[in-house]
Amino acid sequence: MRDKKWFFIVNSTAGRGKTGKKISKLVTSLNEHKFDYEIELTKAPQHAIQLTQDAVNKGYRNIVAVGGDGTLNEVVNGIMLSGKAEEINLGILPEGGGNDFAANFKLSSNIDKAVNILQRFNQRKIDVGKIEDNYFINALGIGFDARVAIISNKIKYLNGLPRYLLAVIKALVSLKMVEAEIIMDTCTIKNPFLLLSIGNGLSTGSGFLLTPEARVDDGLLDICLINKANRRRVLSLLPAAIKGKHLKEPEVVIHQTRSIEITSKKPLPIYYDGELPELKDPLHFIIELLPKKLNLIC
Repeated sequence: MRDKKWFFIVNSTAGRGKTGKKISKLVTSLNEHKFDYEIELTKAPQHAIQLTQDAVNKGYRNIVAVGGDGTLNEVVNGIMLSGKAEEINLGILPEGGGNDFAANFKLSSNIDKAVNILQRFNQRKIDVGKIEDNYFINALGIGFDARVAIISNKIKYLNGLPRYLLAVIKALVSLKMVEAEIIMDTCTIKNPFLLLSIGNGLSTGSGFLLTPEARVDDGLLDICLINKANRRRVLSLLPAAIKGKHLKEPEVVIHQTRSIEITSKKPLPIYYDGELPELKDPLHFIIELLPKKLNLIC
């Protein structure tokens, strides 16, 4: 049995390659802390999903994602798709460009501090979001922030918040509002909007606190809907959104819901946890929250 062993899934290209430079430090720290472990490197997008499922099937019960939000998302999907999520303990070594989910727990990218957290083995059950057959644990965005994420993925010479801010400026050049019907637990919205941020966690886009009051274990999705706005207004909202001070602005509407249904006449720009999904039905989908589905080591 490998229930006492640890399985580390490392994306060496995360953080524009900075994770790969830390592997030897990780090995040294794990040995110093007397971990019983195995390390596998991802070789391609989506590879971490398969590595996670394989590890679960081999009997590993402590699985650690080493990389950014995208790597973490793949490991989460692997755990959820394994059908044994209640038996698995998920650890995080946040080494990506944004690390938005890790911010919910102030997890450190310092290898020794992160390994200490794993060794202490404090656990917390967290909620998981689901869209079609895909899972996310931090945030899902539709509209402007999704366009920013798409552009951000193509910028290779910056990282973290500077990369995201440059992507924001580029997205403003071709600013478009989104038209869709949004059905939540308590209301239906049909007005054009700038963006819809669905938060299980509190930040997205390398630190934008779009849903600053979200909690990953409260059984609810926090919704930040920003209504129609021009370029100048978007630029004035950005500093407030970074600090989570935008909630009382007139264009901003905040909701909480357990599920949200989206219907549109054409495919919408969408992203979650650093990933850009291809939906089976991009014109009609439901996003739901599955309460306390994952055991997080934090």
